[in-house]
Amino acid sequence: MDAWVTVRGMRIHYLATGPEPAESSQPPLVMVHGWSGAAADWAPLLKALPPGIRAIAVDLPGSGSSDKPDAAYDLPWFLDFLSAFCRAVDAPLITLVGHSLGGMMAVHFAARFPAALDKLILVDPYGMKGERGKWERLAHLRPIVRAAFSLNQRAFIRRAIRLNVLHSGDEELVQAATDSTASSILGREGARALARVTHHVVGRLHVDGLLPTLPQATLVLWGANDRLLAPSWAAAFSARIRRVTVQTIPESGHMPMFEKPREVAELVVQFLAR
Repeated sequence: MDAWVTVRGMRIHYLATGPEPAESSQPPLVMVHGWSGAAADWAPLLKALPPGIRAIAVDLPGSGSSDKPDAAYDLPWFLDFLSAFCRAVDAPLITLVGHSLGGMMAVHFAARFPAALDKLILVDPYGMKGERGKWERLAHLRPIVRAAFSLNQRAFIRRAIRLNVLHSGDEELVQAATDSTASSILGREGARALARVTHHVVGRLHVDGLLPTLPQATLVLWGANDRLLAPSWAAAFSARIRRVTVQTIPESGHMPMFEKPREVAELVVQFLAR
């Protein structure tokens, strides 16, 4: 269901399923989307999870239907926001689920707030040195970034998703993913926020040194047909994490929770039960 909460003066939108906090028997899942994403990216997985699991998918500030203030949009700012958001939704202990750039944020959050995390789930995560190569350097050229976002149109978004993000060519999936991304990119405030995220977060503060220090049990999921972040990076991530389970999702691109929600839900349930 759609829900709203005020966090640090910002009106924040999120999707929530499962029991109320007082009725939940385990820490809730808090899901963080990736670059240019939104809470809607997690909607298929939310529907596939058992009703007894409390799950929360947040539109980060600057994304989706949440407020898009004139703010820093750097990593410390997002980490402070996530901590405040969890308190606002009565989730003092969580299993944090991060996708792509949200996976990088999740690793940094786990290292900074270890007492707030029960477990960690990374879905096609970004954040290791070299994972994006030359694209990281381009992300820091502000004029190029600003020009790129000023030209965004729904047709361009749709083409990028079809060619680079999803493995499936299903029209309904492509349209849903396009709508989710458009809610974050289109519009002056959204483009401004995403340009700042691109400049201040992409390619900054890599996770290589943090992964070996993580105390939490961690599940790493990767789409077998990811064309944005190669599936070979799953081994690189898992080799650095002490308590890790790794699973590849067949016939899935960069968003397995979107394309293969039932398969991902089954793996998540198994992981939570351990």
